[in-house]
Amino acid sequence: MKTKLKNMKKAQIMTFDFSSSIIIFLIFLVLFIGLFVFSQKSEKKPDFEIEYVFANLENNLKYGPAGGDFFADYRVDKAKLENFASAIGSSSINSYVIGIVSQSHGIGLDESSYDVCLYFSDNDKQILSITEAPEIKVLGHLTKTASSCNYEMITMGNGPCDEYKQAISLFKPVLLDENDYNTTRIIQMNIVMCKR
Repeated sequence: MKTKLKNMKKAQIMTFDFSSSIIIFLIFLVLFIGLFVFSQKSEKKPDFEIEYVFANLENNLKYGPAGGDFFADYRVDKAKLENFASAIGSSSINSYVIGIVSQSHGIGLDESSYDVCLYFSDNDKQILSITEAPEIKVLGHLTKTASSCNYEMITMGNGPCDEYKQAISLFKPVLLDENDYNTTRIIQMNIVMCKR
């Protein structure tokens, strides 16, 4: 009887160990398959490469109307910037279609997906005037609010993209060239992109 009980306990222990092993194996198998399946989901890539926005702007301005290529080699030419501002007026920067290259837009964004604001600020975070008369401080047009980019919102620390899905803000230090070496200074070029 003792050996029979001993054998039954061994059998119960072996059955428990075997079933525990199978359960642990199945848990690891489910986790492995789950991780594999979830890692295979394709991440949605952005519609453009963010790091190329400034390069696209610089490149596309080369093919635009004469005198509008205000940005080249980390320099912003003040006179050409004024020409660019008067050429686009209060319309969208991205609807500024480059003449020679068909369907190329100002900064390489899809016009139907993004609205863009462009402005310049100094080291004290003061927004600089792009043109004097009429005074323009921010270029761009917001289609959702049917208005130009709002200078007051930007200066109060709010973004112009409140009613949009996503806002992306980029900045680049540049040299403002006013054709006088005494007034040449480093400023910040800011681009705010609002995804519809």
